[in-house]
Formats: sequence, C-alpha cells, structure tokens
Amino acid sequence: MQGPPERGGATQEQALATVDGRISGRCLVACLAAIAVGAAGFVMTSGPDPQRAWMSVWSNFLFWTGLSMGGVIFGAVLQVAKGHWGKGLRRLAEASAAFLPMSFLLFCALWFGAEHILPWLGPVETEHLNRDWLTLDGVFLRNGILLIVLYKFAFAWMYYSIRADAPLVAGANRGWRRSIISMFGRKWRGDDEETVRCRHLIARMSPPLILAWAVVFALVSFDLGMSLTPGFVSMIWGPYYFIGGWLCLLATVAIAAHYYRDRYGVTLWGSADFHDLGKLTFAFVVFWTYLWFAQFLVIWYGNIPRETNFFEPRLSGSYSTMFWLQMVLIFVLPFAFLLGRSPKMNSRWLAMVGCIILIGFWVERWNMVVPSIRHGDSLPLGLPELAITSGFAGLFSLAWMAYSSTFPKVPIRETIAVGSPGRGP
Repeated sequence: MQGPPERGGATQEQALATVDGRISGRCLVACLAAIAVGAAGFVMTSGPDPQRAWMSVWSNFLFWTGLSMGGVIFGAVLQVAKGHWGKGLRRLAEASAAFLPMSFLLFCALWFGAEHILPWLGPVETEHLNRDWLTLDGVFLRNGILLIVLYKFAFAWMYYSIRADAPLVAGANRGWRRSIISMFGRKWRGDDEETVRCRHLIARMSPPLILAWAVVFALVSFDLGMSLTPGFVSMIWGPYYFIGGWLCLLATVAIAAHYYRDRYGVTLWGSADFHDLGKLTFAFVVFWTYLWFAQFLVIWYGNIPRETNFFEPRLSGSYSTMFWLQMVLIFVLPFAFLLGRSPKMNSRWLAMVGCIILIGFWVERWNMVVPSIRHGDSLPLGLPELAITSGFAGLFSLAWMAYSSTFPKVPIRETIAVGSPGRGP
C-alpha cells in the first residue's frame, strides 16, 4: 500500500545554497545561439515571404507572453486562495515574469509587421466590423498603455514578494546582482516588520492584479487574435486565451521543479507538492477544454456564417491536422496521463506531461493566427517557424535563468521558520 505523500522543505541555509549567482557558460551559449538562429530565421524569411515571418512572430508573442504573465498570477492566486501548498513553488513561477520587459518590446515590434497580419487594414467581405475600434494606431496605443499598466502592477507585486528575502539574498550574490538586490532592501525596518508588511501588501494587491490580468489579456486577445478573422465574435475568447497562458505556466513550473528537485542536495519539493500541482494542472486541462467546447458548441448549433468562418478553415483542408493535434496534446494525452493519483506524484511523469502541454499550446497559438491569414493547400510550417520559435525560447530561457540564478528556488521568509521548514503564514 502506498504511503502518504511527503512535502519537500529546506532550511534557510539550504534555500540560500540554491542561489547559483551566475548563468553557466554552456547555458548562456545555448541561449545566445538560439536567439541568433531566431534572428537569422526571421531575416531570411521576411525577405521572400514577410507574411510567414510575421505570422510566426505574432503567434510566438501570444504564446510566450501568456505564459510569462502567468508567473505573477500564480503567486497572486495562491494568496487569494490561501494555497499554502504552492508557496514553495512560487519563485519558479515568478522567474517566468522576467520575460515581461522583452514581451513589451516585442509587442512594439509587432507594429512593423501589422500590415502583413491584420486583414482589417484592407477591404474585408463583412459588415460586422467595428472600424472605429479596430484602427492600427488605436490597437497599439490602447494595448500598449494597458500592458504598461499591467506590467508595472505585476512588478510592484513582485517587488514586495522579493523584498522580504532581499537582505539574505544580497549576501548570497556578488557584483551587479548584489547591487540590484540591495535596492529591494532600502529603508529596511527590521526583519519581522518587513516580513509582515510585505505579506500584507501582496495580499491586498493580489485580487486587483488577477482582475487586471483577466481584463487586459482579454482585450489584448480580442485585438491581436480574434480580430484576425474579421466579423468573428466570441464572448469566451478572452478566458480561452488567458487560461491557456495560465496552464502553460503550470506546465513550465512542473518541468522546472523536476529539474531542480534534488539538485542542491535537498529535496525542495516532495511528492505531495507535485501531487497538488498535478491536480491543479489536470483541473485546468479540463477547464480549458470546457471553454473551447462551449465556444464551439454555440457556434456550431447557431450556424451563423460570420462565426463559423473561424472554425471552417481549421476543421477542413491542410489545417485540420494541426487543429486536432492541438486537442490531442492539450486534452487527450494530459487527461489520460494525469487521471490516476500516482502519475501526479511522479515529478518525471509530470514534467513529461508539462512538455506535451507546452507543445500543444504552441500549436494552438499557431492555429489561432495562421489559418485566419494564410489560405491555401500548403501548410506554412517548417524551418522558418522552428528557427523563429527557437529565438523566442532563447530569450525566455535567458530571462528565466537570469532571475532563477539570482534568487533562491524557494521563498525563505514566506515558508521557512528560523532554521527549519515552516508552514507559512
């Protein structure tokens, strides 16, 4: 009979020992090489086929941005739901948010490729199009302001999340890392007072941050995703998009937690932690699929041409294979692999499912963009898309490693009492 699952844990000294203080040379070279490949792939493709190059940039922006913002929301959701089980995984989730500044720069870069992507910039065969709302300057100005506000709010939340550990972490770093972390500890009021203050502030900031995430990402998905099929309207589109990003974040945390689990001579997360993460992942796999089916079912029985024009090119022709592939990778396989109790407690198994989910959502974001723009029998998927995606992956990995090598892999004052594992606030 299988025994009860165990929790991981680390003392303050063990947690600080997880601060690497540097990115390994091999990882740095791999990230820079991936970025170079992505840049070369974009340049070589944008000459003969600029639309194909920008389609890949567009879909990758939607994929990596949704994943990155989910890192801050993970911590905020734990605060609101009093999810003490997941606070040991919070630093891994927060590391993905280091990509958000790059996300904003990439959003600004999308403006240069908008003419190749946005069909409503030219004449379209539909009367159901709000041209007062959908203007090039309006889309980028509106969403740019919204992203600035949301990202500043997210970084303010992260500031107080990090501040409680700042004096301890600063001592474990050197050079520019130590200088940056020291900024988080300015006007320090004492360990006990600052710990309570930071907990109080992030608890108050979490509900409005979650609401802002939902509203802003819904609007971004309307303008940069749903509008690619002129006339198409879905009231579920916003949650369909940002819940997908949240699920990608859970998959990424599962992969990172498996990688770091026993790397520092201590089990940072036990089988119980992976079990809880697996249950949450399973639940949102089902929930995301419910959103997709709810959207599809209403459009199917309504049979309104301006709504079915989104599904028609995806369910027939060359794109149908990719459409059903996304459903297999996001729902069928994860549902089957995580249905039992034991698989959720196995970090290696959970990491494998996380990889499947990430690949599935990359395909889903590609399907969100490409079939709306590119029509024909050929499937525009090959080396250009692989190269550009590797560039985005390199940028994300570089940001992730810069954060995770600077801070401990688990929060200290949130979950650890003096000298021994604690249960959190």
